[in-house]
Formats: sequence, C-alpha cells, structure tokens
Amino acid sequence: MQKGAGSASAHASSSVRYFGDSRCRSIWQWQLILASTAVMIAAGIAVLSPTMFGSWSFSAGLLLIIIVTVISLAIPWQRLGASAVAVLPVLDTIAIGLLDAGGAPPLSFLWVFPVAWVASYYSESALVGLLGLIGTSTMLRLFLVGVTPEEAINVVVLLITLTFVGVIMQVGASRTRANKRLLQKQSTRIAHALRRVTEQKARNRRLIDSLDVGIARVHDNGLLEVSNRAFHRLLALDENAGFHPTRAVEYRSRRGSPIPWNETSIARATRGELFVDELVWLFGLDGQWRAVKSSVRVIESGGGTNDGVLLILEDVTSKIDPQAGRDETRRTISHELRNPLTAILGHVDLLLERDDVSDSARRQLEVVERAGARMERLIDEGLGTASVAYDDADLEFDLADIARASLEGFAPMAEAEGVTLKVYLDEVLPLCADAFRLRQVVDNLIGNAVKYAQRGGTVTVRSLHPDDGDVALVITDTGIGISEEDLPHIFEAEFRTQLARERGIPGTGLGLGISRRIVIDQGGRLNITSELGQGTEVTLALPSRLERRSV
Repeated sequence: MQKGAGSASAHASSSVRYFGDSRCRSIWQWQLILASTAVMIAAGIAVLSPTMFGSWSFSAGLLLIIIVTVISLAIPWQRLGASAVAVLPVLDTIAIGLLDAGGAPPLSFLWVFPVAWVASYYSESALVGLLGLIGTSTMLRLFLVGVTPEEAINVVVLLITLTFVGVIMQVGASRTRANKRLLQKQSTRIAHALRRVTEQKARNRRLIDSLDVGIARVHDNGLLEVSNRAFHRLLALDENAGFHPTRAVEYRSRRGSPIPWNETSIARATRGELFVDELVWLFGLDGQWRAVKSSVRVIESGGGTNDGVLLILEDVTSKIDPQAGRDETRRTISHELRNPLTAILGHVDLLLERDDVSDSARRQLEVVERAGARMERLIDEGLGTASVAYDDADLEFDLADIARASLEGFAPMAEAEGVTLKVYLDEVLPLCADAFRLRQVVDNLIGNAVKYAQRGGTVTVRSLHPDDGDVALVITDTGIGISEEDLPHIFEAEFRTQLARERGIPGTGLGLGISRRIVIDQGGRLNITSELGQGTEVTLALPSRLERRSV
C-alpha cells in the first residue's frame, strides 16, 4: 500500500511538472488558437453554407486540425526536441491546404498561424521550407481547379503576404531573443554585484561586531540605522531594536539622578550635537553599573557634505572603578567553571540512575558527585558573591516620579506610533527599595503597553493605594490583549503570545520574567489581567516605605 501511495505521489508530482512546463503551454497556446479559429469559421460555414461539408477535403482538413490539437495536448513535449515540435505546424499547414482545396479560398489565410509559429521559433531555412510547402499546396490547387488570372493574383498576394508576415515575425523574435539574452546577462551581473555587496556588508558587519567599542549610526528621527553588538549590549537593546529609549537607563553619576530622555546620548546625537568622551553611567538589565564614555562624530561623505552622525560608546568601568573590573572577572570565571561542572554532575546523575552499574562503580561515582557538589559550593562562595555592598537596595524615593520619568522617555515613541498617553499620578507612592531596578521594571511595563497598544490605542498610567498598605502603579492599554491560553505562560522565559508572533511585533519574551523576579526580590507583586482584543492591565504593587521600615 505504501508503495502504491508513493507511486501515486510521484505520478502527481510528474503531472504538476508537466502542466507547469512553460514550453508545453506555449505549444498548446499556438495550436489551440488555430484550432479555435478553425472551429469558429466552420461553425459559421455550417450556418451560412452547409453544403461545403460535402467536400471531402474540407471535412478532412477540419478533422485533421482537431486530431492534431488533441494529440498536442497529450504528448509530453518537455521530453522531445524542437524538431519533433515542428511536426505540428507542418501538419497544420497540410490541414489548411485541404480546407483551401475544399472550396473555401478565404480559409487559406489561416496559414498565417503556422507561418508565425515557425518564424518565431525556428531558423530561416525552416521558414523557407514551410513557405515552399504552402506554395506547392496552392499550385496543386490551381492545377486542379484551373488557372485563371484572378486565382493567380490571389496566390501571389497570399504568398507575398505570408512571406512578409514570416519575415516580420522572425525579425521580431530574433530581437526578442537578443533582448532576453541581454537581460539575462545584465541580471547575472546584477546578481553578482548584489552578492558582492551582500558579502561586503556581511564582512563589515563582522568587523564592527568584533569591536569592543559600541558604535551606531543615528538618524535624525532617533532610528539606529547601523549598530554593533557592543552597542546593543551596553544599552540592553534587543537585536532588532532600533528606537530610543533603551532598556539600560542613563544616569549622570553612579546612583545619581537619571538623565532626561531628551538629554540622553542617543537623543543628543539625533539632534546632531557633537561631543567627545562625555561620561555617563548605565544601569543594565543585569543590575550592574557601567561607566561609559560617549562621543558623537560627523560621518563625512565627501564633497563637503555629511552622511549622518556616529555615536560611539566605550565601556570604561574597569578604569574608573577597579573593583567593578574585578567583579566582572569573577563573574566570568564563575560562569566558565560552572558550565563544565554542570555537565559532569549531570552525566554522573544519569549513570547513578542506571541499574547495570556495579556497586564499586556506584561508590566511585558517588565520590565524584560529592566532590562536584563541594566544588560548586566553593564557586558560589568564592566567586559568586560580589565584593561590593548592595547599597542600591535601600533608597527612599517616590515611585510616581520614576513613572513620570519613564513616561517622558516613551512619549516620542508613543507619538510616533499614534498611541495616546493618559497619566494620573497625583498620589505620592513612597518606597524604600532599589530604585534603579524598579526603574527597569517600570520602563519594561510602559514600553510593552505602548508597543502592544498599537496605532490609535491608549495607555493609561495611574497611582493607587490599595487597602493592604501597599503602593501600586496600574498600567492599562487598549491593545491586542492576551488570550486565556497564553496568560498563564507570560512570565516564562522567551515566551511570546501567538497573536504577537502572527503580527510580527518585535520582542524577546524575557522582559516580564525579569521584571517579575525584580519585583518579588523587592517584596512586591506583579499582577496581569487581560482580554484578547480588549487590552491588558498590569498592577505593580510594592510595600510602602513605612511598611518596609516596620519589617
């Protein structure tokens, strides 16, 4: 049965290739045009002069055209050469000759179809041969019916006309083929040039991605036209992200005040401001501070004009804060040691689960497992603990101020996307927590709301004091919403809703999971309710400053 199914599948595939062959379609087109014209003329003759069907040659000619047409539709022409196809116009020429001999001289002009066919696809000798066959057919007819001056003139006019049509068609076909060859050559050259440009672009991309310094060409609308991996890493941008604001927040100093969105490095580069080695601090998604020197330079395009500006970011944290450099080295060593150790312990666990392991081998594996676990603890204790104090987690601030600063940064993006922002932050939301990490959470929540509200939507941000003594920030959008099936999974790493994927909305699916962990570390809650097609409401609730102090 499977063999039969495979054979049927192969036959269906062969049929598809056969009916999709452009050469076959061209042959059918020429033959069907002639056949349909002959049949329509025959139908007219049947109405106006049915006695002509009494002529055996007329009936034989019409029947021959129909037979040739049926055969042309059945033959797999893609397997045959051009000489085999030439049989069709020759048979058509003979059939038209029979129609002509049947007493219907006007039908002789049907010879224009095989003449045009041969002239379009074959050489001059083939065209001369076909015209000779037509001349022979007309001469035989003259000898059969008798030569008269009128008949002789008709034959001469017919042959001259067909010759003229053939020459014109052949010249036109030759030019068409020449143009086609020229276009193919040009297309090949363009394809080669495009491939070279693509390869050069890929080489340039690998080159700039190999740099430790972050670089980006900034358009005057804030779009990052070209940027390397170091730039995205420093500003915590997604790979496909191209708009300000970034997920890494800029500060004037470590643990200082955030820089307003219109004074950030990207915003100043957008306005075309030029500066060199200005120091800013970035607080990244990993909770680490980075000192960055930023510069903006004009990209010269020649002729005295410029081609935009280049924003350059250099991580100088290790130079300004040696302890930060040591912490980064510690994290790198810890990561490099954990990977092989995890693999070792994982395979030891798999071996211990097997029933065919001898008692002596099992005891040896248990020794390896205990030693590996001890090494894991040593890595945690010796390399996993940062040497700096977590003094960022005890700041007193107003969560409403953080929300206002975040909204200020997302206002240009909302305006560009056609999203309306409504702000109700009249109440003070006092907190004693990690203001820098919570700024990341608020940025992520407001950024998501603007992104998923889409054009014409509305994002509302309001402060709230729940009855349990917490302070809360409620962010509501009128966007695409989340389905009941997707809602339980939204905090999972790299999870994206089906509707977001279908609409091509950019994102990595990491932001909500990171935000939830940060909120839980601060003793708070992150609740999300949503209805598909109606929008989403996110409530960020945290213990107030007084509650935090009482604890």
